[in-house]
Amino acid sequence: MTNNVIEFKRLPAVDDIAGVIEDVFGVKLDISGGWGYDNNSAVIVNSLDIPIDQFLYMFSQMRANIEMNMTLDEENRYGGINTNFVDGKQIEIEDKVYDMITFEITAMKESIYADFIQEYKDNYGKNKDFDMSEHFKQREANTIKLQSDFWFYGLDNYYVEDSVDAN
Repeated sequence: MTNNVIEFKRLPAVDDIAGVIEDVFGVKLDISGGWGYDNNSAVIVNSLDIPIDQFLYMFSQMRANIEMNMTLDEENRYGGINTNFVDGKQIEIEDKVYDMITFEITAMKESIYADFIQEYKDNYGKNKDFDMSEHFKQREANTIKLQSDFWFYGLDNYYVEDSVDAN
């Protein structure tokens, strides 16, 4: 189900975004700035030692998981969170070039997601009456989809021909 009603709170600004990401996810990134909600809170990419596409996917997954799961009360948390690249464009503001990358984010309420996973584990390959098609149809019906923009500064140094946003 596409849901345009659900909005998640922006994460508050932090002094050391790289430190927060390392503490929470155990990943070292050479970034600074903000969470990338707009040009004023853009993620500043100081250097990358992974492919740009991998970085973009990883950062979008981390921010989405913090917004949709880690900072919410248990009954409001989402699980099965996935991000997929939709579009990317460069925007010049005050002589600075930013990349605005749009991702589609899909997820479902964590408790519902856990039930679907358990149903699959309990029945797949074990129950000849298990309707896999119906199972995935119900999962899709319980999935929310939203689009979210991520703003970056300093990405253009890492473009490669086959990058998702090298247009």
